[in-house]
Amino acid sequence: MKKTGILRITSTFLVLLMAGFVLQAQAQTSQETQKKQKQEQEAKMKEMEMKLKKQQLEQEHKMVELERVYEEQARRSSGVRNRAFVYAPYGESEEGSYLISSYGQESQSQLTLRNSFNGETVNSSGEFEVDENTTQFRLTANGKVRHGEISLKVLYPGGKVFKALTINSSAEISFSQSLTINDEEKKKYIGTWKYEVSTKTAEGSYMLSIMTH
Repeated sequence: MKKTGILRITSTFLVLLMAGFVLQAQAQTSQETQKKQKQEQEAKMKEMEMKLKKQQLEQEHKMVELERVYEEQARRSSGVRNRAFVYAPYGESEEGSYLISSYGQESQSQLTLRNSFNGETVNSSGEFEVDENTTQFRLTANGKVRHGEISLKVLYPGGKVFKALTINSSAEISFSQSLTINDEEKKKYIGTWKYEVSTKTAEGSYMLSIMTH
């Protein structure tokens, strides 16, 4: 009887000991798995940061090139009468934000908005005129954000939406649309247009350009 009891106790002890070894091994495996997952996440974050920096540099290069084109256009048109350029602050973010509005001959105009944000939530709007001599209309927009979103909206004189764009962290946006205004459609396009810009905790930048001729 005593031997049987000792054997039972010994067997139970060995079972518990083995169970402890198994649990310890599982815990070590779980820790190693978590450590590996953490390392993979950190590597992905670094890769994403590098991509964002690359995209930001490319966007800045595009902005610089666009400004160079505008300056070249202004230089070539410097002899045109009644042409003026107006530079003014735009939006609530002071750094890297401005509005360029240029007016050439009576039937030619250009409006460019550019701004960058560092987590702000803002709403802005403005107006621009399209006169009866206008035959060409061109809208260009681009931008990117690392966090949050930027919404751009351009409305017809009657209030109907001409184009609405939302820029978020899923992809960099680049959009361009040109159209010819014929006599039958003039009522639709001639008058006071409106643009609206809104952000939601946005970290990024945008450029919106409207040209008419």
